[in-house]
Amino acid sequence: MPYIDITSMGGEMPRIIPAMLPDRAATLAENCHFRFGVVTPVMETADTGKVFTIKPKTLFHYRDDFWFAWPEVTDVIRSPVAQDPYGRVYYTDGQYPKVTSAAIATKGNGNYPSAFFRLGVPAPSMEIVCTVNLPQELGDDDPTDDETRFYTETYVTDYGEEGPPGPASQKVVVTYPGSSVDLQLQAPPLQNSNITRRRIYRSASGGGEADFLLVAELAASVLSYRDEVSSDALGPAMQTWHYTPPPSNMQGLCLMANGIAAGFAGNEVLFSESFLPYAWPDSYRQSTEDDIIAIAPVGTSLVVATKGEPYLFSGVSPSSISGMKLPQSQACVSRSSMVAMDGFVLYAGTNGLVSVDGNGNAVNATEKIISPEQWRKIFNPSSIKAYQYRGEYVARYTKTDGSQAIFIFNPQDMDIRHMNTTFDTAYNDTATDTLYLAKGRGLFVSQGANTPLSLVWRSKTFIAQENTSFSCLRIKAPYPERVGISVFADGQPVIQLPPGALSGSVLKLPPVTGREWYVEVSGFGQVERITLSTSMPEMPA
Repeated sequence: MPYIDITSMGGEMPRIIPAMLPDRAATLAENCHFRFGVVTPVMETADTGKVFTIKPKTLFHYRDDFWFAWPEVTDVIRSPVAQDPYGRVYYTDGQYPKVTSAAIATKGNGNYPSAFFRLGVPAPSMEIVCTVNLPQELGDDDPTDDETRFYTETYVTDYGEEGPPGPASQKVVVTYPGSSVDLQLQAPPLQNSNITRRRIYRSASGGGEADFLLVAELAASVLSYRDEVSSDALGPAMQTWHYTPPPSNMQGLCLMANGIAAGFAGNEVLFSESFLPYAWPDSYRQSTEDDIIAIAPVGTSLVVATKGEPYLFSGVSPSSISGMKLPQSQACVSRSSMVAMDGFVLYAGTNGLVSVDGNGNAVNATEKIISPEQWRKIFNPSSIKAYQYRGEYVARYTKTDGSQAIFIFNPQDMDIRHMNTTFDTAYNDTATDTLYLAKGRGLFVSQGANTPLSLVWRSKTFIAQENTSFSCLRIKAPYPERVGISVFADGQPVIQLPPGALSGSVLKLPPVTGREWYVEVSGFGQVERITLSTSMPEMPA
């Protein structure tokens, strides 16, 4: 072997022994990236100057300079309604599902959202009490024109969201044409559902079918109403029979591409009506064998990770969704580890990062680069909290000594790298391709500064013949003075130069022989090529 020539660089593959790695792979990659095919330092974070009133565990960029922050793990979606005039945001925070909007979310100077409503519209609990008023002139009692009615009502929020009906009234028989019916209504219960109106419906039949048609829409405070509406003047039929609110213990709120919101509670998967994230019919619920840990959408499908095997639920409408168990015995060990990537989902399983795509293909994505033992010992998968950024899986985890650390998995190159900085939580703003970080109460931009972090990149071990002596070293770098270089033979240092010691690209090495050689670069500059040769004539072009 007259020379070692490293022309491209990549990340770590810790499962593979150093001598068997591809030439571009590393045994250590810290504070660097490989988006240009070579090792490049990552930039420092930049302070935005924004300070929260709490230490967030979840961040969400609402609009402009308004940020939502929660002290607990929270799942957030924007309204799927086209050009939503209310600017609604829906979220689950472990208490009960909530909704906020532009009118209430950003009031005051405290933490946002400053106010919210309970998600969903409850059904009235009491039936309407009805009294028939006969007309002044009764006329003849013709049994053929008697009309039997039932009344019911629904509540409506200030957003126009209509809930399910309450119980039907007792049977009302209108014997004489021209009669009116007085309706006694119950006051809405004390609630936080933003109920401002109520709709009165009455039964009507025609064409052999019975339905409830709209009689009137009233303010929620109105407690009595006289129905003098003729059958021909009734409004549209009720459409919200099954628009029940989500259960209080629902969590994991997310939005599928077809406008269907999804969540889970225990071992039940819950789906909303399309583009109506306040309506969660009981008939749309489905179950899994084991309790659910996390869910994430992939297009019009939903990946469900459980304490056992994962599932995939798919369908064009909530009523047609069906689920299947996937043949991958990888339980999810961290709810916060599940991340929707580009066409697939990644989550922390018992033996590695599990990938599930929209077709139901489930594999251990890190099987070839991280052993199950390394995965559990080094990365503490139950502590992982992850985010997607530029197609990579950015994961914060807790090391065995209790300190926080960061690893980044690249599913395209199938390697990992590390960062020696950390954060508490993050938010990927896809509109600006920016990863925001929360550290304590401060908000920062990942890689937003102009100052590079100090990188370390260590090559694989190259096996040469016994007593090989590489006497020449060449470093191709835009700024060699920013780069430090170390060369090792059989585990012993041949040369160690800190950043600032290099003045040119070529230098002579001490006369040392060895069989196992590797190099390590450090510092603040990009390195494009590293070459060792036994002599200058042997140095490749």
